[in-house]
Amino acid sequence: MSASILSILNLPGWNYKISYEGVSIFAPTKRDATHLAQSYGDALSETAAKFNGKVRIGWRRCKQPIEFYAWMSSGEAPAPSETAERIMRNGSSVFCSQAELPVELLRRMIVAAESDRPVSIVRQDNRKQIIVNQAMADMLETPPEVATQRVMTRFWLPEDLAELESRLHQDRQFTWTYSAGLNEQAWAILTTKFEAFEADGIWYRQGTCISTPQLVATPPGAFAAS
Repeated sequence: MSASILSILNLPGWNYKISYEGVSIFAPTKRDATHLAQSYGDALSETAAKFNGKVRIGWRRCKQPIEFYAWMSSGEAPAPSETAERIMRNGSSVFCSQAELPVELLRRMIVAAESDRPVSIVRQDNRKQIIVNQAMADMLETPPEVATQRVMTRFWLPEDLAELESRLHQDRQFTWTYSAGLNEQAWAILTTKFEAFEADGIWYRQGTCISTPQLVATPPGAFAAS
């Protein structure tokens, strides 16, 4: 493992164990585990590859650890059905409508499955929402199989969507308060942390909602775009 990761694992409250299966890490809290996974995903995947196994990050009362596999480092992902089985194992809740899954998307799906906050990922080229976790589906009050087919032009005002895409092009990451459609019947004010990222030549945006939606009147012209 890298020196940076070892320096974290040697802090109070952290622990780890090495076995023939790979490395098992115990984090003080779920927040710490998620931060480690997000900050050192590449290094953790490389560690899994060195062991030809996996790196597992758990915490107290953890029901589903965050896992990194050797194939994430090589980029040679298994078949989508096998990938989905691994991510959804033991009740993890994240849903995807895209068949081809680059490694970067798989990593983000694993983290989204463990997040208590609503998380979604949208393809920038066709503005289609392809990934939601269970928290996002619940917030939208929309079945995941419907939410992951959603074209976002229908749920944003044109001027707000244009501003979002322009800011993502310039800043890549920021937090913004705006209004948008939760579903076909509800419009709300939301505060979301947005991040633009690239995977296999395609740009995506990830949104993590950090506020409770405040329902407001649906503005004129909403839900008109297709």
